[in-house]
Amino acid sequence: MTSPSPIGRPRDSAIDLAVLEATLGELARDGMSGLSLASVAAAAGTTRPAIYRRWKDKTALVVAAVAHLAQVEPPVMTGDAFTDLVAELEHFRHCIEEASALPLAGLMLGDGLDESVREQYANEVVAPRRRRLRRCLTIAIEQGELPEDADLVIAGSFLTGSWYALALSETPAPDDWARRTAALVWRACGGTPPDA
Repeated sequence: MTSPSPIGRPRDSAIDLAVLEATLGELARDGMSGLSLASVAAAAGTTRPAIYRRWKDKTALVVAAVAHLAQVEPPVMTGDAFTDLVAELEHFRHCIEEASALPLAGLMLGDGLDESVREQYANEVVAPRRRRLRRCLTIAIEQGELPEDADLVIAGSFLTGSWYALALSETPAPDDWARRTAALVWRACGGTPPDA
């Protein structure tokens, strides 16, 4: 017995991509508070109803756009754990700044947020980054650059957490934030940064 054909037209992935790219452009220009779905639709060459058929609300769309940005051209791993760790942090910084995505992280901690959106953010934005950062530190342990008892759970929270701490105190992150953060965490884990 054959299954029935799906009702309606298949989803156009080109529209999905156009909307995500347009959303990133709007975020970079106006931030999350100024994001207009009408402007996103116009820039993407589609309609607001088409956006709402794909994403339940503005927050869900922003999460998808930030996740898309984080997945586009992630750093190529070189096998040098410290170099790769710095590259991951630079990529993190790029994604936060490119999409003006800092307020999104705060929104995820608030009340009243749809749990499915919070879960999407955790699974598509936070988890992949944490896995890649932890992998850098794990490789350093395997290569003998960090001790086996290094606390990778806390170390991982320090890496991106330092960016949020600077932002909350309205302190501009230094240009060499990624390298300095990696070096500090490297030392905290019991290693000596290669450029020390």
